[in-house]
Amino acid sequence: GVMTGTLESHFKLATALGVKLTDLYAGIEEARVKDAVAVQGPSARSEVYVHQAGKSSMTMLTTDVLKKKLMPVLIEIEPGGSTHKEEAKVGTERFLYVLDGELEARIGEQTHLLKRGSTLYFDASLPHSLKNPGRRPAKCLSVVTPPVL
Repeated sequence: GVMTGTLESHFKLATALGVKLTDLYAGIEEARVKDAVAVQGPSARSEVYVHQAGKSSMTMLTTDVLKKKLMPVLIEIEPGGSTHKEEAKVGTERFLYVLDGELEARIGEQTHLLKRGSTLYFDASLPHSLKNPGRRPAKCLSVVTPPVL
């Protein structure tokens, strides 16, 4: 059902539709450029997922995340709080950057203590979760590729 188009197949398609080949692709570059940049102000962030009775939250940092190649998220965890355990499909990767506080990242059977400025890059198909063992709120930037919910 899927093929790579050739000039000949595109010409046949345009002929079958009764349009010129150039008309078949009119506006495609403008649409690509329009979708190439997404700006979102702080007040526009409406996709926030709260877990564990308000102890942790995930805020999507862009729109139409499933149409993109990566998913940036702000994770905030209150003292003693944690995220739920996740396990993505094989081939999914995750990057964390701790903005404030400290986190325990449980990846598979290993636990990593992360403090402000720490980064962690891992295979997100391994079971993983985050916990805040500190006395103040923790924040981290999480980037997952490809996007998963």
